[in-house]
Amino acid sequence: MLGAAACVTQNNPQGWAGPVASADGKTLVASTAKGKLSALKTDDFSRVWTFPTGDEDPKIDLEAIYGTPLVDSTSVYFGAYDSSVYALGLDDGKVRWRFDAGGPVIAGLAAIRGESASTGPGPVEAVLVASETGSVYALDAADGSVQWRFDAGDDVWGAPLSTGTIYVASVNGKLFALDGGGEPAWDEPFETGHGLISDLVLSGDTLLIGGIDRTLHAVDAQTGKGLWSFKTDNWFWGRPLVDDKGGTVYAPNLDGRLYALSLADGKPVWDAPFQAEEPLRSAAVLAGSVLVIVDRGGNVYGLDPKVGTLKWSAPAKLEKTVLADPALLGGKVIVSAEGGDLFSVDPAAGRFEKVVTK
Repeated sequence: MLGAAACVTQNNPQGWAGPVASADGKTLVASTAKGKLSALKTDDFSRVWTFPTGDEDPKIDLEAIYGTPLVDSTSVYFGAYDSSVYALGLDDGKVRWRFDAGGPVIAGLAAIRGESASTGPGPVEAVLVASETGSVYALDAADGSVQWRFDAGDDVWGAPLSTGTIYVASVNGKLFALDGGGEPAWDEPFETGHGLISDLVLSGDTLLIGGIDRTLHAVDAQTGKGLWSFKTDNWFWGRPLVDDKGGTVYAPNLDGRLYALSLADGKPVWDAPFQAEEPLRSAAVLAGSVLVIVDRGGNVYGLDPKVGTLKWSAPAKLEKTVLADPALLGGKVIVSAEGGDLFSVDPAAGRFEKVVTK
């Protein structure tokens, strides 16, 4: 079993925050060192800022960053192992507000967005934060004040999801649906009896969540009733990817296999799952006609999404531990390795180069 479980409770946490690009594609926000967050210009990867700088008084020690940051047009929001949630200016990295979550923040944040005049997402009005204590907060995006709090009853490791209804899952095996005021929206939560730990994904009316019970669960988003489940040999910890056009779910597992399942009924789509060399904690990404997945050992695979066979003659070998979700940037796949190293992968050719920050 992957030692990642210990990484979130040990005395020397490492973190595995994935990179994320701003909506205009001009800025990449990434963890460039343990407990450090940087904004980089995407045209030349020059550094705009790094937080913390080390000059703060009192000193700020984030310890580690696990959840992928949330970025809008003006701000960067993220939670850290130091139990704090930070809002930074996207342009300068200055702290706009800081919130004490009462315990380490492992899960990524989610946004409650307002109405948009265009077809794109609306502005971030509130930020959803879940801590290891089980507290789920909705924080005002402008000043970090608490709008409401919900008790999930146990640690929360996966990012909440906001789609009008708010969904949050806990290590106690319960999946909750909340309304805009933080009140339960289902008659009762969906329960498995085992920890639910992956980031939540919604496609249509189907929620997907993976857990310690070695099962990927599909749940009706309207009622909280189970639709189907798929069980294998190890934890489903990585975030599932749904190709809505094909109705296929790509689910990474700590057994080192990537499973392709029908969103409708959970039955396998490929003749056999793809077998990586090491466990899969990172989410898969669909880059054009290539499905890219990275295993713990830094082996990068480009697959045919229809059949699951390797498109390259051999995996690209980063030779670095990778637990973070990759990001798409200008046709390339950006991979963040443990310690803060960034790599740019050409998904068509299977070649990579280390990103050199300036």
